[in-house]
Amino acid sequence: MLMKMQENPPGRLLLAVLFVVCMSSAASAQTTGTIGGVATDRSGGLLSGVLVSARHLETSLVRTAVTSDDGRFVLTMLPSGRYDVTAELVGFRPLAVTGITLTVNQTVRVNLTLEVGVVSEEVTVVGEPSAVNTRSAELSYLIGEQTVEHLPLNGRNYTDLALLQPGVIPFPHRDGGSVVAHGLGMSVNGQDPRSNVYLLDGTLLNDFTNGPAGSAAGTALGIETVREFRVESNGYQAEFGRNFGGQINVVTKSGTNEIRGSAHEFHRNDALDSRNYFDAADKPSFRRNQFGATAGGPLRADRTFFFVGYEALIERLGRTISTVVPDDNARAGFRADRSACTRPSVHTSRRFRARTARSSVEVSRSIRFRFSKS
Repeated sequence: MLMKMQENPPGRLLLAVLFVVCMSSAASAQTTGTIGGVATDRSGGLLSGVLVSARHLETSLVRTAVTSDDGRFVLTMLPSGRYDVTAELVGFRPLAVTGITLTVNQTVRVNLTLEVGVVSEEVTVVGEPSAVNTRSAELSYLIGEQTVEHLPLNGRNYTDLALLQPGVIPFPHRDGGSVVAHGLGMSVNGQDPRSNVYLLDGTLLNDFTNGPAGSAAGTALGIETVREFRVESNGYQAEFGRNFGGQINVVTKSGTNEIRGSAHEFHRNDALDSRNYFDAADKPSFRRNQFGATAGGPLRADRTFFFVGYEALIERLGRTISTVVPDDNARAGFRADRSACTRPSVHTSRRFRARTARSSVEVSRSIRFRFSKS
């Protein structure tokens, strides 16, 4: 028995290592992209043995592949960003295709046509690939860098941008009285709001009740560190799973060969807010400050990079809450006309208004409590 106990730990360690490797591969497949295509000559003949290279312009990362007998090539595990693709074959002019933008979980088709010539001559093709996905049957929508950076957001919750996509609608109920489900609920193609999956760089963000990503403040902060995200609504591939609803796949920013950073402060208050019908003579107080900063750059050029971000939310929000309680007649078992009844029922009520910040009581036809929540 002792020998078995001594032999088990290495086996368990090996299983743990294999599990981590498999999970990391699946996460990489969710957050990276693919470039593929066919290499041919001017007459349409398939070319094998062509050396195809894709260079990431922001980090100088290079991936290479050699075309097969049928002229096909596939470059996988590519991070989001801008790429230059080059093709080389003896007896043909080198070909360079620039201006290729790869987004999260996207497959881009780049067909290469090589011309006969000497090595000293090079053919350069500039242009964006087709935006229509012809490589898979999935139905998805991209929220790109420009949308994330430039569209205004009340509360700076990046998941709100998913509502811009077809078939995605907000779910109005939020469980604000518990410790879970504080994020933005949404229904994708009519599915249950708790059937969605929220991924951040391949890491699951759902809470233990499968609720949406969010904090106790009801928002998911950190939009300054989000590069882009994709809403997978139908027909997504095998690397996605767990739930049958939408897949919100978020990719964060990373460092590049250039030092860059940002700082921000957003302030909102009740200066221009009108008083609600149910408010007292003065409106509830409201102060919100959102601030943060990001920084990124190279630790070693073309090799190692860093990117850090910080964002904070400070909000002081007062609310007016109304409710109805039995008045003295109902408590004593009388109807509104002061006639007795065997079972007390509520016909009229009193209204009280109380505030924690200042003492105030007003008698009327319903009870109202007003408190400030910080």
